[in-house]
Amino acid sequence: MADNEGLGPLPPLFDAVRPGRPVPLDTDTPHVARVYDFLLGGKDHFRADRAAAELLLRANPYLRDTCREQRDFLRRAVRHLAAQGVRQFVDIGTGLPTLPTTHQIARAVAPEVRVAYVDLDPIVLSHARVLLADGGSGTAFVEGDLREPEALLRDPALSELIDFEQPVAMVVTGLLHYLLDHEQPAKHLRTLMDACPPDSYLIATHGASDLVVELARATAAAFRQSAIPCQARDRDEVLELLGDLEPVEPGLVPMVEWRAERAVSKTIRARQISYGVVARKS
Repeated sequence: MADNEGLGPLPPLFDAVRPGRPVPLDTDTPHVARVYDFLLGGKDHFRADRAAAELLLRANPYLRDTCREQRDFLRRAVRHLAAQGVRQFVDIGTGLPTLPTTHQIARAVAPEVRVAYVDLDPIVLSHARVLLADGGSGTAFVEGDLREPEALLRDPALSELIDFEQPVAMVVTGLLHYLLDHEQPAKHLRTLMDACPPDSYLIATHGASDLVVELARATAAAFRQSAIPCQARDRDEVLELLGDLEPVEPGLVPMVEWRAERAVSKTIRARQISYGVVARKS
């Protein structure tokens, strides 16, 4: 179920890839990575990002909690896969680094884990190279776009770190609901996972149109009002994005409930607008 029905096209979430040229910095238009940074209490944002965040918070006063819950889902999912023996992670659309980072989470389980961070925003590029310096030779930061998976897979910075003959976990959190149907997110995910061997995984979150429906609609509308495309999807549509991948227990569930470490209250359940899933390639 698309929340953008009847609306005209919006600018893409990310700038188009320009090989060999730096991505221009646009501080007058909100960017979702910087909006999330503001919501999480960071400092790498501009007036347009703060204005967008305030609009979003008026529509959904729980959005800061949702951002934190997404980071907590990432922590649980990465730690679970590292405990299962996965030693390579590719974090796509990583956003501005938030502690703990993916490599810190995974290396708390297995110090030899390698992590490639992928993003396109110029602020993310510059700050992540500094903030992720503690990762040493086992981390890389790659300019890339989920909508250009073939180019990403050819990038030498990725292939020098990640061995695609061994299992890989692709991490795509807080991103897929910003890709509209015409941007073919299912196709791009399939291309990425086709490059991975069996026993690889996808870690993903996705805005849900069928959990707390009115809150989800208000949130998606506020994103679009801020010129950030947003398409929440229902359970069946999210499962379609996974293709032949097999969700591991407990399957596709509200993000906060995926292998929750404590009881989830009715109050928290009543504000869930995102799914979380870890899915395996057989």
